[in-house]
Amino acid sequence: MEAWAMVDGGSNVKARSSYNEKTPRIVVSRSHSGMVRQVALQTFGNQTTIIPAGGAGYKVLALLDVPDKSQEKADLYIHVTYIKKWDICAGNAILKALGGHMTTLSGEEISYTGSDGIEGGLLASIRMNHQALVRKLPDLEKTGHK
Repeated sequence: MEAWAMVDGGSNVKARSSYNEKTPRIVVSRSHSGMVRQVALQTFGNQTTIIPAGGAGYKVLALLDVPDKSQEKADLYIHVTYIKKWDICAGNAILKALGGHMTTLSGEEISYTGSDGIEGGLLASIRMNHQALVRKLPDLEKTGHK
């Protein structure tokens, strides 16, 4: 599926009308999951649904309302292991254009200068209180997720 968005310039994808912050559906990496399943269940409870998926772009699209009906639907995207910045830059740009957020797990904006990857993982959300979610996940960077 092709997705695009421009700040103040339209898009072919959009945010869904509602998201579940209490017991979210969380999309995570299928191949580099680290401790994300255990931490997500501990943080949000046993009713939380974990959706393993491939591709950082696919995981961002899971947060959005897209024309492709086979696309998984998630409320949050959490990644706790090292990830290359080039894998996440397009999804981050689309989220930002739509008013969403992708930050490090500690809530810092992702800088695309310097190193080619992020050590501490990421959190992506849209139409949610992103900083409140960051505060709920304080232990992720300390769990030895390599």
